[in-house]
Amino acid sequence: MAENITFRTQLIGGVTEFCQDSQLHFLSNALHLVELIVMLAHYREEGVSLFPKVYLTNDKHTLTAMLPDGEVLKIGTSGADVTGIKSAVKKCAPLATNGWLIYIEPSDGCIAYGLFKGSGNPISVLVDDVLMTESEGFFVVKASQIADDCVEIRSNRGGQHFIFLNHRKEDSPPPLQYLGQLIASITEKTPEDDKEPTISFLNRLFVGALRESHGCIIAVTNMAKPPRILSDDGVILEEPIDFSRLVFDLKKECIDPSHLESKGHLLKGMLNSDGIILFDNKGRLLGYNCFVKVNNKDNVIGGARKRAFASIKSKIGRGLSAAFIQSQDGWTDFKGMNNE
Repeated sequence: MAENITFRTQLIGGVTEFCQDSQLHFLSNALHLVELIVMLAHYREEGVSLFPKVYLTNDKHTLTAMLPDGEVLKIGTSGADVTGIKSAVKKCAPLATNGWLIYIEPSDGCIAYGLFKGSGNPISVLVDDVLMTESEGFFVVKASQIADDCVEIRSNRGGQHFIFLNHRKEDSPPPLQYLGQLIASITEKTPEDDKEPTISFLNRLFVGALRESHGCIIAVTNMAKPPRILSDDGVILEEPIDFSRLVFDLKKECIDPSHLESKGHLLKGMLNSDGIILFDNKGRLLGYNCFVKVNNKDNVIGGARKRAFASIKSKIGRGLSAAFIQSQDGWTDFKGMNNE
C-alpha cells in the first residue's frame, strides 16, 4: 500500500525542543505551532496575501503593559486546539496591519485572541526589542512570514528558527539577514544622538516595505553628490529626504509624527518602482528609478536585476559604499566597503 510522505513529521521534530524551551504550556503540543507555521507561510484571504505577526503569550496584560502607549483589542475566544488557532488568525489577520499585531492567550481550556500594538510614534523602540527580552513569569513566542515560504519563530527565552517550507538547503541564509548592514551603511555618518532612533525608524519601515516589494536594489554613496553612474539615468531629488533630520525634528517636537511617516510612504512607493534607489551615508534619500549600464560579459546567472546588482557591486569603493538587493521571492544579498 502506498505511503504518504510529508514534511509535517520532520517539522514537528524540528520545533519540539523550541516549544519546550519556550515554557508556554500551550506549546507542549508542538502540533499547535506547526499548524501556525504552515498557515503563515503563504497566508491569503480573498485572494490577497497577508503577513500578520502572531504572538502566543501566557499574559496579554503584561504583553501590552511592557509597551509604551500600548493598546489591546480583544476579538474573541475559541477552543485551545488547531481549529481554534485557525479561527483566531482568520478573524484577526485582515486587521493586523499598520502596527497592529495578533495575540493568542491560552487560558482555562480555550484561547482568547485579538490585536495589540505599541506606540504610534515612528521612532519609538521596536516592539520585539521590548517583548523579546526575558522576563520572569512572562512567556511569548512570535511567528511571522518573512519571505515566500519562510516563517520565523522566536521566543523571549532565546530560541529562534527560520522555517523553510520549500526546497531551500539547510545552510541557506535567512531572508533579510543583510538588512541591518544596509541600515548601518545608510546611517554611518548620522549624528550619534539621532542614530539609534533613525535606525529604529528605518528598520520598521524597511521590514514592512520590503515584504510588500516585488524586488529592489538599494545603493549607498559616501560622496557629497550622487555618483554619475546613477545620476545620469535616474530621478535625483532636488531636495533629498533627510530621515536623520526628520527624526531630530520629531524628537524636538518641531514636526508631527505624520510628517515623518509620509516621507516613509514615499520610500515604500519607490521600492515598488523599477531601477535603483540611492541613499547617502548620512541618512538621506537622494533618488530613485536609477539605472546602470550592464555588462553582459559578466556571466551573471539571472535577470536584469541581478545583472544590475553585479554592476553596482563593482563600484563599491568608487563612488558607492554599499549595495543591497532583494529578489522577487524575498531573498537578499549585500556588499559593503570591507567585503561585508
